[in-house]
Amino acid sequence: MNNRKQQLFSSVCVIGRCAFETGIGRTTYAACELLSRFHEVSIFPVEPKLRELNEIFLPNGTRIPVCKNLSEVQVAFYTDVLWNGAHDFNYKLIPPDALRIAHVAWDSDEFLPQWVQVMNERLDFVLFMNKTLEDVARKSGVQIGIGTLPLGLDLEALLSRPYRPPHKAKIKFLSVAAFHSRKGVETLVDAFLQSFGENPEAELTIHSNLAIGRYLERIQEKVRTSSAKNIIISDQALSDQQKNDLIEACDIFVNCSKGEGFSIGPREALALGKSLVITDVGGHRDLYPTPGVFVVPADIAVPARYPEVDNLIAGRQFGATIKDVRARLEESFQFVTTGQPARTAHVRKELASEFSFSTLANDYARLVDFDLPHFRPQALGSKYTRWPEKFAERQAAKLGVRNQHLPHIDRTVVQSHDGGFFSVFNTFMSHLVWDQRETRCHMVLPDWNVARMMKRHENKPFISFCYGKPDDGNIWTKLFHPLFGLTPEQMDDPAFLYDKGKLPDAHFNDHREPQLTYVHAYKLYKSGQFLRFREQYNSVLKQHVRLLPNFQAELDAFVESNFRQRKFMIAAHIKHPSHVIEQPDGAIAHTENYVNSIRLELEKRGIAFSSPDWGIFLATDQDRVVDRFRSAFGERVFCYDDVRRTREHEDARFDSLSKSEQGAEGFQVQHLVAADQSNWSVRMAWEVIRDAMTMARCNALLHIVSNVSTAVSYFNPDVELIFCAPEG
Repeated sequence: MNNRKQQLFSSVCVIGRCAFETGIGRTTYAACELLSRFHEVSIFPVEPKLRELNEIFLPNGTRIPVCKNLSEVQVAFYTDVLWNGAHDFNYKLIPPDALRIAHVAWDSDEFLPQWVQVMNERLDFVLFMNKTLEDVARKSGVQIGIGTLPLGLDLEALLSRPYRPPHKAKIKFLSVAAFHSRKGVETLVDAFLQSFGENPEAELTIHSNLAIGRYLERIQEKVRTSSAKNIIISDQALSDQQKNDLIEACDIFVNCSKGEGFSIGPREALALGKSLVITDVGGHRDLYPTPGVFVVPADIAVPARYPEVDNLIAGRQFGATIKDVRARLEESFQFVTTGQPARTAHVRKELASEFSFSTLANDYARLVDFDLPHFRPQALGSKYTRWPEKFAERQAAKLGVRNQHLPHIDRTVVQSHDGGFFSVFNTFMSHLVWDQRETRCHMVLPDWNVARMMKRHENKPFISFCYGKPDDGNIWTKLFHPLFGLTPEQMDDPAFLYDKGKLPDAHFNDHREPQLTYVHAYKLYKSGQFLRFREQYNSVLKQHVRLLPNFQAELDAFVESNFRQRKFMIAAHIKHPSHVIEQPDGAIAHTENYVNSIRLELEKRGIAFSSPDWGIFLATDQDRVVDRFRSAFGERVFCYDDVRRTREHEDARFDSLSKSEQGAEGFQVQHLVAADQSNWSVRMAWEVIRDAMTMARCNALLHIVSNVSTAVSYFNPDVELIFCAPEG
């Protein structure tokens, strides 16, 4: 393994326990899975024997490399118990020079002093699993940055299951909680016996494969000595599938715990649409008020003793009375037997989705790159996440802006090429649309620096490109706002672009790009998927591409002045006849085809030619076309007059050529300008953009095959596109 590969594995590291079936192991699982979707991630197991492995496989099959050198780690995400007794030194694994973050659950109203010491001395930030712990941290003396990040749960399979209505013959209660005094199982059994002990229409199952001390034996004895036949105690080891099936088979999920740092079971039950009975303790407080969730007051303060942590006491937990548990069990029973759960199951599922991998993935990703939501606003994360103060600033100081100091590749750079403006623009848009779906690609950036393009071109003459000068920098920033919250300087900085960037996949067009280029565009226009393509590209365009204010104002003023009084505007995009090479069958519609087509479209729509309610926006690169349209349609023709078009003498020269000579490139406006670099200008780009965006404000577009027509199609998916055939 080369040094760079090892560094990739080590730069972002999860330090945690790999017993993924346990609650603390689920914390490691979520961190590894969700961080690895966006970043290069390694794991450093707290179990020494596992460090000898080269990789760890998560429960869903994701492979995570094992970190071999913690000194190289730049982001350390600690997911193990902060301190678990006098012989626990795992917290010392946290590398001192990394950005150090811990993910913590706790279930009393005060932290152990040893935990507070670890937080203050060993971490930069701590993220708790529920927001009530932020107050506990302040009260306990935690002085570092604090926030809340819910534990990501692999709930997608449960959320996708249809809701199963309650049993008709018997309502089934279920509790999945450790046999431990602070889980309140004994209180639950007493309450159930008093309310339903002799009722054949109710059944309670209590399951856990974890028992502390003799607590399980006490519960078993209580059930054995009662006359009830409707309580089932389960302590065998169950697979995740078996456990999920057990939850699905119940009607009401119960948790009577005196304290919960997060509480996984109730969220899994909600994902299946189940009703809940839960105590009013920290980890449950994100789950109500919700229809079908019944909350038991928890107001009996008891010392929070931790037998598994040297039998220490830290603060208080809060238990519920048997009377209050009985009341909520009976209310939930009534709720279920009257058929109400089915009507509100979707609400409980929606709540559970806030804690799913899909929802929380972007929040986990922000642990390394805080600006990611600018790229994916459709996945902003859970509403329960709360970021520490100055987290972004500290992250940027440690890792660089947009984690520039981390070595892994996380951006695609799309270079300009010798083509018309919308050939360059559409190429970039295709990568923006498709590459952004790759979670490891955090930014898709245009490198439209003309000097770098000319260097790549090896001083060959340019045929089509004429849209900026070598000293303009990245001409994107001369037309549009910078992308992803960057600065114009970053957009043109080759180190920022390429140190963590890669060029597009050479096979991109084979997999993704839907016949976008002019060579295949006619097939795209005629395909059944064209409307979906237009909507897909438009969604990304609106999300990322914004004109600079002066250009937007100019465009808006033109449309307001000329289109406002017209109920129907038809755009005509008429390209120079030398574009015949791009057209199907090598034939192109000429000016008279458009004139005739406009009259036909008016007739189809029942619009009188003499009506003042219609108008034409003309986009063309020929003076002679403007003259012909004004002679045919008079004052109804609108176009921009401050543009460079082919003049009459230039077109006369073209007309004198043979058919084969006319098919050669060199007579379109951009070809004429490209031949003389002194005429290159961002102004040329703006004229083309302005025409396209104005056409997108019309009701219909008469067009031929061109990159401009394709761009207009997704600038506004509601524009009716009408292909103008040569014989039309």
